[in-house]
Amino acid sequence: MKIDKEQLLKVIDFWQKSLEKEVLCEREITKNINYAGKEVIDLIGPRRSGKSSIMQLIAAQLGLKKNDFLYINFEDPFFIENNSPLVIEEIVAIFREYYNPKLEYLFLDEVQEIEGWEKTVRKFRDGENFKIFLTGSSSKLLSKELATLLTGRHKTYNILPLSFAEFLHFKKIKINTPKDIILQEKKISKQFLDFLMLGGFPEPVLHSDQQLLKEYFYDILQKDIMVRYQIRERETLEKIAIYLLSNIGKPVSVEVLKKTYDISFALASKYVAYLQEAFLVFGLTQFSFSLKKQAKAFKKTYAIDTGLANAVSFRFSQDKGRYLENAVFLELTRKKEKIYYYKTKNNLEVDFAVFEKQKVKTLIQVAWSAQEEQTKKREIAGLLEAMEECELKKGIILTYDQQDVIRIEDKIIEVMPVWKWMLG
Repeated sequence: MKIDKEQLLKVIDFWQKSLEKEVLCEREITKNINYAGKEVIDLIGPRRSGKSSIMQLIAAQLGLKKNDFLYINFEDPFFIENNSPLVIEEIVAIFREYYNPKLEYLFLDEVQEIEGWEKTVRKFRDGENFKIFLTGSSSKLLSKELATLLTGRHKTYNILPLSFAEFLHFKKIKINTPKDIILQEKKISKQFLDFLMLGGFPEPVLHSDQQLLKEYFYDILQKDIMVRYQIRERETLEKIAIYLLSNIGKPVSVEVLKKTYDISFALASKYVAYLQEAFLVFGLTQFSFSLKKQAKAFKKTYAIDTGLANAVSFRFSQDKGRYLENAVFLELTRKKEKIYYYKTKNNLEVDFAVFEKQKVKTLIQVAWSAQEEQTKKREIAGLLEAMEECELKKGIILTYDQQDVIRIEDKIIEVMPVWKWMLG
């Protein structure tokens, strides 16, 4: 394939100049990335979650200045007609010729758009002195291909939308000490409600623009699923996506999806898997010591972002408690906790069981409010029974704004606002 050198030079120039225009806000993930060694660093997460900005933050953290590194976004229209792994090699060659002959750092954004990209990346990693950073919007594509071709030679970091702490930073609310939290408690509590409704995608947060979230939803469906997998039943896929986002925190049966949308069980399962691969939704497994029982249990569905779920389903006012639960799920996922939902022997449910070394270390219930006597009894009953089964003395109930300590015999249940728990 013959590549137009002049056109490619214009593309490189465009993306290098694009870096000068962005105003960047710090992200927590940059503190956790280990840059040492030759391993390829891959940043995997939904589109629009800030992966490109994180690349720029990494470059700044490494002390790289303009033209010290090559940055290119492969969603550029140029690559529709020029889609080959050779184009990556050509980009590097041209950059060395016109910008920096001693180029060492490659930042390849949405690299999955180039067919056969993996072999070129491996060639650069093994044959030359490059430090390579990749981003991608498909969990399956990057993790599968990298695992095959770069075994033991890459590090993966999952990128989610903003945490609440990052949300506050974007809103210019500074929290450096516990005293800052106490002094700004009312303001922070109000911001948390905004966080639940608007979510954590950076651009909608910066501009308070919920309409953008609908565009993100359709972008993910179109670019990361429909085009990639050549979906024919596009309307059905969209309906299933909206159904899942309208039922966050609830167990989902593929059998119900099959009957509701009049499709095969295999196709319903495939569509759910595609939505998970594109990071639109997550599935949470029920814990059981029996792997057979665990596999049979329905998974609970959570959205990538409460704001996106709200924009698509318009159910926030009816399902406030489930949005709160979704926010807790995302925070636990962000902290890389190993989590399940838990059912006791008497079929009482606990929203989250956090595991460490094959043992439950924390049990968490989530409720918008635990003031109503019936709700309080239900949440406490499930938690106490699970604590007994898991041999724990302490449990947690996370709410929107309540704080309390409940002592029952030798057990303690701490009730606290989700936002205080999130801010540590």
